[in-house]
Amino acid sequence: MRKLLLPFLFVLLALPVWAQSSILTFTAERGELFQVEIDGRLANRAATNYVRLNHVRPGEHYVELRVRSRHGMYKMGQRVFVPHGVEANYGVRTLGRSGKAYLKLLSEIPLAPVVVPRPPLPPYPDHHRHDDHCGHDRYDDRYDDRYRDDYYGNCRNLLSGRELDRAIEAIRRRDFESSKLSIAREALRGNSIMADDLKRLLRQFDHESTRVEFAKYAYDNLCDREHFYYIFDLFRFDSSVRELEEYARRRR
Repeated sequence: MRKLLLPFLFVLLALPVWAQSSILTFTAERGELFQVEIDGRLANRAATNYVRLNHVRPGEHYVELRVRSRHGMYKMGQRVFVPHGVEANYGVRTLGRSGKAYLKLLSEIPLAPVVVPRPPLPPYPDHHRHDDHCGHDRYDDRYDDRYRDDYYGNCRNLLSGRELDRAIEAIRRRDFESSKLSIAREALRGNSIMADDLKRLLRQFDHESTRVEFAKYAYDNLCDREHFYYIFDLFRFDSSVRELEEYARRRR
């Protein structure tokens, strides 16, 4: 029995490491629109200036790009190696009127290890009768509501003003959109946020596509989802607002 138990325990301990994959991002350094194929599979049907691929298998991949610019269409193919457990950020560069493009590795940021959270313990009913003679404080329903919101609602670990300021300061120190997005995601990991504060974070991004992506990511962490529309005036295109409205409708 002991011989069977030890391998099982080893699998449980190693599971978070095995479950962790890598992230691959592409950013057009001059803002050109492009499409990406990785290992023969199209990553984005609509051309954009930023693409983020989550859950990428570590190892070598073949990347093909089609870049649209004022000089025409650039096409290129290049092999890239993605290490285990990192966010690999590549810049998409074009060479004048030559019709050539290439990828340049900008950074490899280690990802935080995957932690499998423990499920919360179920609340137990209180069958004790509280009255003026029991010696305990009278039960307060308002306290129970606060407890339930803190542990089961959308407002768990609400991001404080100081934490938000620190995140914004860290984002402002970065030049590349992919690095800014990584910091913003990390700031919301396990935290919730108010719509007004989300709006402040979104202002730190330069590209509309990045704002749309992060707004979707942050929606599940939004404390006051009924105020999600507060952020809509940050977007120049009506299509972006419609995309966010449809996303929020599906998540309700």
